Amino acid sequence: MTGGDVYRALWRHKFFIAVLTAVFVGATWYVASRETPRYEASTLVRVQERGPNAGDASTALVASQTLTQTYAQIVDSGALKPGIRTLVAGCNSGIPARLKGILPVVSAPARAPSAGGAVRVATQSARRAAAARRSLRRTYKTACSSMGVTPRRPAAPMKVSQVHLSSSPVQDLDLLTVAARSRNRRNATVAANAAPWALRAFIRRAGSRSEKIVTVKQATTPSSPISRQLPLKITIALMLALIFTGALALLLELFRDRLPEPEELGREVGVPVLATIPALRLHQAENLAAARHDPGSASTTSSRDGERVTEATGTRVGPEP
Repeated sequence: MTGGDVYRALWRHKFFIAVLTAVFVGATWYVASRETPRYEASTLVRVQERGPNAGDASTALVASQTLTQTYAQIVDSGALKPGIRTLVAGCNSGIPARLKGILPVVSAPARAPSAGGAVRVATQSARRAAAARRSLRRTYKTACSSMGVTPRRPAAPMKVSQVHLSSSPVQDLDLLTVAARSRNRRNATVAANAAPWALRAFIRRAGSRSEKIVTVKQATTPSSPISRQLPLKITIALMLALIFTGALALLLELFRDRLPEPEELGREVGVPVLATIPALRLHQAENLAAARHDPGSASTTSSRDGERVTEATGTRVGPEP
């Protein structure tokens, strides 16, 4: 089959291809337009290395970049979701003690016992405990306010933890972008702002003390859903539909029982085709007889393929056949 044969086969089925392609594109547009809108919020954090090489700026930057890639994999794996659920539940309760062990607490430095005896030691221990509680309350208030979750404005812990989290390191920098995508814009914002706190808790549980996570830019509530990429989807559907319908048309042409084209027939038999007879409509004998007996009437004839054709016949001129 030559290129000309393919072109003629596609041209013969042009209406079939056009209609089926339109159906494909219309179905794609309908499905894409009916998709539930999704919202995305992102927060930007910096990973700082506080190890023995922190004094060397270039070495510290390389170490921070390595940690950034590692933490990006941790975020993508979903390991922060339990911590996010615990954070949201603790902020809903309004009780700082619910997040003890999750939030970092800066305790007062311990002092050596003096000659005052056990009473002074007990007093210093009570002061340190009170300072730790105050530090926990301050950290608790900061974390909950950054997430936007309070007892007066709670959020569903399970739904927030089910938000899809993804992260990507900023090229050649020690910055990490954490994005949260959800059907609910507030859940996406809460999850994005809770991710840095959950990451800090994850690092502390891992026993690492040389890294520091600093929030550079908090996530804000998205005003509009992310793009559905409707033009791109329609373009892809159009291309695939044309390919599929074209292949289907060629397949139908291959299995179709029809005579070849005049040029192809001449090449096959080795004799040039001088003329072709167009398709004839064969009439039934009773319709012809009725037309001869009533020349002024309209006779309805039936073609061989079942199509009804109405032909107006006037008064015959000349001798009867």
